[in-house]
Amino acid sequence: MRHYVVPFAYRTLFPKKFKTHLSHDIVILCPKCHVFCDQQRQLRMRDLEDQFRKQGEERKYQPYLTDSRLYHLSKVALALLRSRDKLPEEKINQYESLVREYLCLANDTKLTEEQIKNVVNIEYKKENPEYVSGPELVIAALDQDDEKIEEFVKGWRTHFLEIMRPKFLPKGWGINSSVICGAD
Repeated sequence: MRHYVVPFAYRTLFPKKFKTHLSHDIVILCPKCHVFCDQQRQLRMRDLEDQFRKQGEERKYQPYLTDSRLYHLSKVALALLRSRDKLPEEKINQYESLVREYLCLANDTKLTEEQIKNVVNIEYKKENPEYVSGPELVIAALDQDDEKIEEFVKGWRTHFLEIMRPKFLPKGWGINSSVICGAD
């Protein structure tokens, strides 16, 4: 199987001169080795990303934000649908009142099953406009600096050699091989 020594998620974010037609860091692995190597890759990626996460900015690292009010409302409506017969009358009235309030209905309006189902299905998760993915965070830390990018690539090559200890590699493959396309 084709394996990217430098994860593709990072490589795609590199400046053009570091990614165009460079096949040096693509190697072939058997399926069993590919799975093991991929697990190790994910662990290293998580460690790298954790290094660059800033305290107090946790919100930036969540792809979706949950509106707790809408989440609660959805669960209340679900309880009305699934467990109405097990709920005390007081809870049923409280939950129905919340649903009516959300739907802008008068307090004496009887709720239909369809209305309750619509509230169960409200979108309480929204895309986070401030979200920064792990790979974007790591590549941004390299600051478009050629030397940092080169060290980053060599670090991944070293990691690959250390965890896989391959017996066979393509001729000319090495940690210090050129990182920039077209350079020797």
